[in-house]
Amino acid sequence: MLKAFTQHPESVGENYFEHLGSAWGFASTMAMGAICCLLHGLFPFAFQSSGSRRIRELHDRMVTHRTAPKAARKPLPKWVPGLATALVLTGLATWISSALHQPVAPFALVAGFLIAAPLAGRLDLTPGLKVAERPLLRAGIALLGLRIALGDIAHLGVTTLLLVLGCVALTLSLGSVIGRLFGLPRGFSMLSASATAICGASAAMAVASVLPKGEETERQTGYVVAVVATLSTVAMLAYPAIAHFAGLPPEAAAIFLGASIHDVAQVAGAGYSVSPAVGDMAVTVKLVRVSLLALVVATVAFSFASAAKSAQGEGKALGRAALLPGFVIAFFALAGLRSTGVVPAEVLPAATFASNLLIGAGVVAVGAKTSIAGLKSMGWRPLAALACQTALLCGLAFGAAQIVG
Repeated sequence: MLKAFTQHPESVGENYFEHLGSAWGFASTMAMGAICCLLHGLFPFAFQSSGSRRIRELHDRMVTHRTAPKAARKPLPKWVPGLATALVLTGLATWISSALHQPVAPFALVAGFLIAAPLAGRLDLTPGLKVAERPLLRAGIALLGLRIALGDIAHLGVTTLLLVLGCVALTLSLGSVIGRLFGLPRGFSMLSASATAICGASAAMAVASVLPKGEETERQTGYVVAVVATLSTVAMLAYPAIAHFAGLPPEAAAIFLGASIHDVAQVAGAGYSVSPAVGDMAVTVKLVRVSLLALVVATVAFSFASAAKSAQGEGKALGRAALLPGFVIAFFALAGLRSTGVVPAEVLPAATFASNLLIGAGVVAVGAKTSIAGLKSMGWRPLAALACQTALLCGLAFGAAQIVG
């Protein structure tokens, strides 16, 4: 099947992506030439040589360029195919998620192991996928800081803030204990607890970026992203009904939904299904949890860096990058800028889109290294741990809502 996409490009000395760029370049040149010829027909005094000039350009590029010795052409950087694949698949996932009003991450993960993984068997996508998984992902996480406006959060009041912070802290601590009770490794337990307590797939990807590297961590990350996305969708559908049958007033319902559901988009879906006011407040409560992402990542990074130093014995002091990664600093800086009002409101939708795109590209890269067989081999324990962590947060959030209500 893949041969149909590579056979002709190889016959003209190009790979798939080089051929794609050439073909689209020819298309744009021909389109401009056609427009010039149409206008020249209406206005003979205009564009007298534009059409013929583009024909000569196309001949030079299509014939002379493609018959030139291969060594005369500068090859594309090795990271281009993998990065282009990740971005294209993320764009597709973004389009599908927008149509279904769902988060990007689960669709990006599926695109990664259904499309990127088979392509990686035929093309060298590894260098570009590494770019997507590390620097692009971290840039996307840093951009999440622009969602945080401390003034909006302060309007929730001290009681609400303390209750939400308590829910997050207890879920992180008790959730890690739950993971260990189910026999999960320490890093996996912290990964799943962080994804549950903070913001789902984004938190999972952020925490995974500071865990020790290896195939096991990548498989664990893919598993958490997939399971958390599923549990968050169930919560979006079920929790508004729980709030209704429990008779929670609007403010309490908003706290319950915002403090318990994993992903921002699904908090919005659940909140606005109740009422616009509940939706607005639920999203703000959720952003309190998101604002803790950088702090949690820094804590995990410090924890594992300290453990690594202890294992190696006394040596050089821990570097700043190990204790406080650069993207964490950028997250705090952008949150500070947003809170001061320096960032124009018009920039925020573009920043949100860019953040989703960059994080989505990282998820595609993780998905490309994930196999269904590998996920199945992990057994029932991680699923049970994540379900218990989610139930724990739901109970804590419901208790907080009862206090307010």
